[in-house]
Amino acid sequence: MLRSLVGRAFSLAAVAPGVRAYVTRGQRNAMQKALDKAEMVLNPRTQVPEPSILPADRQRLRLDPLLSQLVNMVMRDGKKQRAERLVQDALLDIRAHTQSDPYVVVSDAISLVCPMMDTKRGRQGSKTVQVPRALNLRQRRRRAIVWLLDAAKRRNEREFGMRLSGELQAIVNGTSGVLEKKLALHKTVLANRSNIRTTLPRMGAR
Repeated sequence: MLRSLVGRAFSLAAVAPGVRAYVTRGQRNAMQKALDKAEMVLNPRTQVPEPSILPADRQRLRLDPLLSQLVNMVMRDGKKQRAERLVQDALLDIRAHTQSDPYVVVSDAISLVCPMMDTKRGRQGSKTVQVPRALNLRQRRRRAIVWLLDAAKRRNEREFGMRLSGELQAIVNGTSGVLEKKLALHKTVLANRSNIRTTLPRMGAR
């Protein structure tokens, strides 16, 4: 029973590689029409017109729990506005390449690499063993974002926003090495499932 529970917790680990159709053709056409009507601004760095982020999207960066956690983990030295700008660049790049809602891509990518369980060190007699433990939603997202940022830093794009965007799209397409890290953690949890101790109350105990 414990093995089945652990297996279901990591059901997303065995994702077949390939392009994931997360948007239909009708939705793509509707989003393309909305993108054509969007206000274009001139990027001061590249001198190329780009669709501007709506005020509602900027507000989402601070109010949405997922994007807010992503911004906080991108932030360095307390420079939150710079982190928000980097995430905005990634969202614009995703919108330009996929012609779809960038929030859907970010949410799908992080959901695909979120582990349900982790291991921690424990003692069994004189031995140190790895004991599986369940993670809450924020802990699962944090582990996924740590893997995501680590993989994005190793990409070849010049700007961080493009590297982050490329890694998110690679996760959705099933070509990212982050999925292998999740599968490796899944195997570690299964190998150490016998270290989980379940204590049942005795009959008649109060």
